[in-house]
Amino acid sequence: MSADVRWTPVAADGDLWEGDILGVDVAGRAILLVRLAGGAVKAYQGTCPHQGLPLEDADFDADTGVLTCSGHLWEFDAATGAGINPSSCLLAEYTVRVREGSVDVAVPPGSDDQRGVG
Repeated sequence: MSADVRWTPVAADGDLWEGDILGVDVAGRAILLVRLAGGAVKAYQGTCPHQGLPLEDADFDADTGVLTCSGHLWEFDAATGAGINPSSCLLAEYTVRVREGSVDVAVPPGSDDQRGVG
């Protein structure tokens, strides 16, 4: 990871339970945290690539691992950020770590939240 990347604490580890999603702001960027079944934490762009609706309002099915945007029902694999419906999109992923009771996200300078639209 580049030396330019700074870790930003965004949530307490205990505030993000397995199967939960949480919208946070990191340096003016909307970021979505997802706690997958099994406990892994992922961080993705916080807006749907379709029309920019906030993914913190999405439905997350922890059993299937599917994140569904509330606007037009676009679906994403929460473990990878890959589009399911449509398959031609991808959520930008950010590096996340959990340590000492804190969930931290690193956003490299100049990164782009719109990685792919269908």
